[in-house]
Amino acid sequence: MYITSKHQRSPVDLSIYQVIKEASLLYSIPYNYFHSDFIKGDLSIQESIYAHCGVIFVTHFLNRLGPEYNKLTSLLDPSKSTQHAEVLSSLKKRLRAETYTQNYIKEVFESRKEIIKKLYRQFADVHYIRSSMEKTLSYQRISQITPFANEEEFETILSRECSQNEHHVLVLRALYVFNKHILKTNFYTSTKVALSFRLDPSFLPQSEYPDTPFGMFFVVGNEFRGFHIRFRDIARGGIRIVRSRSDDAYNVNVRNLFDENYNLASTQQRKNKDIPEGGSKGVILLDPGSSQERPEANFQKYIDALIDLLLKQNIPGVKDNYIDLYNKPEILFLGPDEGTAGYVDWATLHAKSRGAPWWKSFLTGKSPTIGGIPHDVYGMTSLSVRAYVNKIYEQLKIESASIKKIQTGGPDGDLGSNEILLSRDEQYVGIVDGSGVIADPNGLDKQELLRLAKERKMIDSFDASKLSDLGYRVLVDDVDVKLPNGYLVTSGVSFRNTFHLKIKEVFGVNLVDLFVPCGGRPSAIDTNNVHDLIDGKTGKSVIPYIVEGANLFITQSAKIILEQAGCVIFKDASTNKGGVTSSSLEVLASLSFDDKGFSTHMCVDSKTHEIPQFYQEYVKQVQKIIVENAQNEFQVLWNLKKDTGLTFTELSDKLSVTINKLADELANSKELWNEDTEFRDAVLLDSLPPLLLKEIGIEKILERVPETYLKALFATHLASRFVYSRGIDSNPAKFLEFISSTRKEYKKKGFL
Repeated sequence: MYITSKHQRSPVDLSIYQVIKEASLLYSIPYNYFHSDFIKGDLSIQESIYAHCGVIFVTHFLNRLGPEYNKLTSLLDPSKSTQHAEVLSSLKKRLRAETYTQNYIKEVFESRKEIIKKLYRQFADVHYIRSSMEKTLSYQRISQITPFANEEEFETILSRECSQNEHHVLVLRALYVFNKHILKTNFYTSTKVALSFRLDPSFLPQSEYPDTPFGMFFVVGNEFRGFHIRFRDIARGGIRIVRSRSDDAYNVNVRNLFDENYNLASTQQRKNKDIPEGGSKGVILLDPGSSQERPEANFQKYIDALIDLLLKQNIPGVKDNYIDLYNKPEILFLGPDEGTAGYVDWATLHAKSRGAPWWKSFLTGKSPTIGGIPHDVYGMTSLSVRAYVNKIYEQLKIESASIKKIQTGGPDGDLGSNEILLSRDEQYVGIVDGSGVIADPNGLDKQELLRLAKERKMIDSFDASKLSDLGYRVLVDDVDVKLPNGYLVTSGVSFRNTFHLKIKEVFGVNLVDLFVPCGGRPSAIDTNNVHDLIDGKTGKSVIPYIVEGANLFITQSAKIILEQAGCVIFKDASTNKGGVTSSSLEVLASLSFDDKGFSTHMCVDSKTHEIPQFYQEYVKQVQKIIVENAQNEFQVLWNLKKDTGLTFTELSDKLSVTINKLADELANSKELWNEDTEFRDAVLLDSLPPLLLKEIGIEKILERVPETYLKALFATHLASRFVYSRGIDSNPAKFLEFISSTRKEYKKKGFL
C-alpha cells in the first residue's frame, strides 16, 4: 500500500517509503567509505553511498597522465612502433600507481563535503523520480542544497575553494564527469542488490583509449566493483572474476582493472569479425579478505544489477522505474570466462525469472539441459586453434610426427585438454598448468596425457613412472630441485610461472618446434623478456612456430619481435575465435526458436540425458563453420604476408579492422537493407545455418530475431566474405564487383 497508493500520503506513509528506499541502499552497500559521516549526520545515506561510488569511479577514471604524457605520446608515436607503444603503456601504469590513490581520493572527498553534497544534488535532480514523494525527509534534505547552476559555476567554485590545490580540482572535476555521463542508474529503485550505472563512454580520453566503446556499465557491490564494456550495440563476450591473493595484488588489480577490461573487449571486437556480435567483456574485481571466498554471490549481484538497467519494469512493490536518458532498448550477450563457468545456468534462469524476453540468449556456455553448447565438451575453441596448426603443417609440408611441442594450460582446462585430444601424433616435451611443470625431452607419454585430458586432471596426476631418465615434474610447492640436465630450480612457483621463458636453459635452442599457449596470464611474454626466446648467436627464435590459443598471452610488440626473428606466429584474435563462433550460433538458435521449439530441439533431457537429433546435427554444423572460418582467415593472412611483407600479427589486426569497419558501414546502409530487400534476404539465407532454415524457415526467423541482430548478421557476412575473397584493399570498385558476383552466385543458388 505504501508503494502503490495514489492517495495523499501521511507522514507515516512517507517515513515508511523512505525506510524502504534507504534499506535498499544499505542492503546494497551496508558499510560505505563515508559511513562514519552518515553516523555523525554530516552526510545522508544517499549522499554517503553516492560519494562511495564516486570515489571508485574517480579511482579508475581520473586522468592522471597529464599533458606531458600526451606530448611524449605525440613524440614517440606508438602507432609507428610497437616498442614505443609498450614503453608508453609501462609508463602509464607507473604514473597511475604513484599518484591519486583511492585513499587520497577519499581524503579529498572528506575535506570537500559541501562540494560533494552539491554534486549529489546535481545527480539527484537528474535521476530521482519525484512523483508525489516530495515531502519525504530525504527529498526535503536535498532541496535545501543549492545545486550548481551550470559548469561555469562549478568551475568558479572550484577555483575559489581549491585555488591552492590543483590535485583537489582534478579529483572533483572527475566526479563532475561521472555525473554528466550517467545515462541511467538503479540508485533510486527500491529493490536492488548492487548499484549499477549505464555510462556514456565519450569521457574516455582518446590518447589512452583510441577506440571509444559503444556502451559501458559500472557496477558497485558491497564486496566488489565491476565493469562491462562493449564496442557495438550488438556485442558478445565473457564475464570474468578477478581474485587477489594479497592486498598488494589487489592494489595492482585495481590499477589495471579497467584497462584489462578495455583491452579484452577490444581483442574480442577483433576476434568477433566473423559473427554478428561485436566485442564485449565484463570484469568483476572481488574486494580483499573474505570477499575472495564468495565469488558466486558477487557474480549474482553483478548480473542482477545489469538486468536492472536492461529491463524497464514498473511492477508495484517489486520494481520501480528509473530515469532513462539513453532511451533505447539494450540487450547484452554474455558468456563464461575465468571463474564464472559454473554460474551461467543461474544467470540464464534468473533472467527468465525477472521476465526478460531475451533470457534464452542472455548467456552462452550454459548447460545443454537449458540449450547450451558447452565449448569444452565439443572442443569449439580448440578446433580453430588446431586449424591454424594444421594449416602451418600443410603450407610448410611438415609431418606432425616430427614436431616436439610445449603447452601452457594443462589437461584440466578446456583449451588445454582439447589441444591434447586433437593433437594427432605430435610429441609433447613440456606442459605447464596450475599445479606445476612436467617435461621430458624424449617425449611425454601420449596415452597418459590423453588419460589426463579425458579425466580433466592436472599434471600432478601424471604417472611419473612413465617419464624417461631425462624427464621430470616440478610442482609449485617444490623447492631446490635439480633437473636431470643439472639445472637447479629454487622455487616451484617461480619455475612454473617462467617455464615458457626458459626454453634455452631446459631444452637448448633446437629441440622445441611448436608452442601453443592454452592458458596463462596476459602479457606473459613482452618486450622485457621476449629475448629469452631468441638465440643470442643466430638472432633466431628458439621456437619456430607459435599459435596463441590463450588471450593476450604475448604482447603485440613481442609477437612482432619473434616474427622478425623467424618465428611463424599467429595471434589470439585470429586463432581462438572458435568459442565465440559457437556461442554466436548458439545465440542465433535461441533467438530463432520460440520457447517450445527451443525446449524440443535445443535442450537435452535432464532425466534421460537424451540429446535431441537437431542438437546433435547443429553441433556438427557449428564445428564445420568454425574450421572453415579459421582456414579462410589463415589462407588470406598467408597470402597477404607474401604480397605485403608485413607480419602476421600486423595483418591480423588490419584484417579485423577492415572487416569491422566495412561491417559497420554496411549495417548503417539504408539502401542495402531497406531498398534492396530481395538481395538482403538472399544474404540472410546464405548466412543462416541450413539446419535452422530447414527447421524454422526464413519467415519465422525474420519475425523472431531482433532487426538490429539481423542487420549485424547481414553486414558481417558480406564484409567477411568480401575481405576473405578480395583482401584488405576495400576500394569501392572492388566492392561493387564483389556485390555483382555475389548476386550471380545467389541467382545460381536460387536465393534471388
